[in-house]
Amino acid sequence: MSGSRLRPADPGQQRTLRQAALCYAAHGWPVVPAAFFDGTRYACVQADCVQDGPHPVWRLWQGRASTDADVVASWYRLFSFAVALPTGVIFDVVEIPEPAAVRVQDALVEHRTPTPIAVWRERGVRLFWVAPGLQPDNRLGALNARIRGEGAWVPAPPTPTRRGPMHWSLPPEQSEWAILSHADLAAALDALN
Repeated sequence: MSGSRLRPADPGQQRTLRQAALCYAAHGWPVVPAAFFDGTRYACVQADCVQDGPHPVWRLWQGRASTDADVVASWYRLFSFAVALPTGVIFDVVEIPEPAAVRVQDALVEHRTPTPIAVWRERGVRLFWVAPGLQPDNRLGALNARIRGEGAWVPAPPTPTRRGPMHWSLPPEQSEWAILSHADLAAALDALN
């Protein structure tokens, strides 16, 4: 993934990604630009990058994530970048494979405990936004769930991927940008049995 092969963005797609990044930042969710799937490969600004998947464009990205609108907008001026959100500060994200993720989402809806839920088709998972500090347990293990916490990140809609753009199954606006509590997640997981 050579940085020298990074091409200027499609203006419409670039605008859509910039607007999404600015919306997340405006709601207090730190943003960092990530490698962009250009239809063939994941393009990165690092000249020696060998990663073939979404990833932050800087190796030391943690200190650069921002909610500052001017900073975030500047990242998306010349190139399209995917949108990455650091986890473990404002929220953790639980990655659950389909179809178990659909069952968890249904249980959350039934218990009226909404949280943002993104669909990442490239990985065959859904991402559930939860309060930070979530610890693994047997229920999550049984679902082959992965917790993305401190020091990690997730791509966010509308990030393009090999299997189409990421999208929201439950957009943050519909949950009023609320993050799921650990107790509410536990209740939804218990309801699956």
